[in-house]
Amino acid sequence: MHVFPADYGVVLDGQAGAEKTGEAKINGKAVLAPWLSVPLGEMDLYVSAGISAEYSEQLRFIPELFRLDFSARLSDLFFLRAGRIAWQDPTEFTAVGRFDGADLLFDLGKFRLGAAAFYTGFLYKDTANLSVSPGDSNNYGARFDWSDFANTYFAPRRIITAVYGEFPGFPPMRGNLYAAILAQFDLSGADEKFHSQYLLVRHVFKYKQFDLLAAGAAELENTKAEGLRTAYAVSLEGGWEFPLVWKNRLSLGIRWASGSSPVTAAFFPLIQEAQGVVLKPAFSGIMVIRTNFEARLLPALSAELGARYFIRTDSTTFTDPYLNDTSYLLGAEINGSLLWVPWSDLSVALAGGIFLPKTGGAMRGDAPVRWSIGLETIFSF
Repeated sequence: MHVFPADYGVVLDGQAGAEKTGEAKINGKAVLAPWLSVPLGEMDLYVSAGISAEYSEQLRFIPELFRLDFSARLSDLFFLRAGRIAWQDPTEFTAVGRFDGADLLFDLGKFRLGAAAFYTGFLYKDTANLSVSPGDSNNYGARFDWSDFANTYFAPRRIITAVYGEFPGFPPMRGNLYAAILAQFDLSGADEKFHSQYLLVRHVFKYKQFDLLAAGAAELENTKAEGLRTAYAVSLEGGWEFPLVWKNRLSLGIRWASGSSPVTAAFFPLIQEAQGVVLKPAFSGIMVIRTNFEARLLPALSAELGARYFIRTDSTTFTDPYLNDTSYLLGAEINGSLLWVPWSDLSVALAGGIFLPKTGGAMRGDAPVRWSIGLETIFSF
């Protein structure tokens, strides 16, 4: 009989914030997440589940399985993860988050190949943040309600499959290449199903204190009404670590996602990842020019200051009550943050930003300045 040692603990995550996009609002969230880690010889099991208390106009208590990660080295070449696991596509802007399914990695040393398959319909919709397919009649914006659990808790139903490769040292000793083919199949109740396939490529190049990241996606959208349509997305960012008293990095980048036009469809990311801190468009029908400066001021204290400028790439994908449709220039956003980590099991982050609609022409003259500020503390024991 074998008795395996187990490690366990609890993570407490507290968040409080305020924002003003019209009227000022206060929100808060507290997460209690016990976890258990059990080594099982060549296998490992990690489980984390708990409950969140969220406040935004009213208080709600929401249960969630945060992670159920079963990992096993099947041989010298094969490594398997299954359960509710963290996964992201190579470009890091199409699919990123926690998914239910399995990921098999084939490691040949000089390069790695993998295959993954996931189902999304058991995830909690607000943390999964999946894009809703056109024509899906479910109201995923409805607040979670215990009395209507089945219709207000779960995320949009999708099957996601991917095959991918990681090629370290390409070109030799200078960078890393990542590539994947990904497909999502719409299992929603929509009469018009929305399926999509993606070719994804990312390359990271480093030379001394300089780094360059280039990523791109070509998407094929498949619907009965419009047939096959193509969409595209591109990301390019350069960074420079220059000599100062403290470690730092200055970066400049651009992200572009196609909009709806006679020749292209609006790019459809699987995850609605916000492209800003205050203005939060998804990565669809949008272009973002951004600069960022990060610095570690002290061993336990880091700071970040950034700016973004938002431009629409079509006239229909991004919506806002203050749009006047006379320009594609949405405006500029300035944001900053401080991160303090006095101990490995305690972190405190303060972040905020301001969006200035008058720096663009797409918002009406009466559009208010928008801002947000938030404080988050994570404690684990």
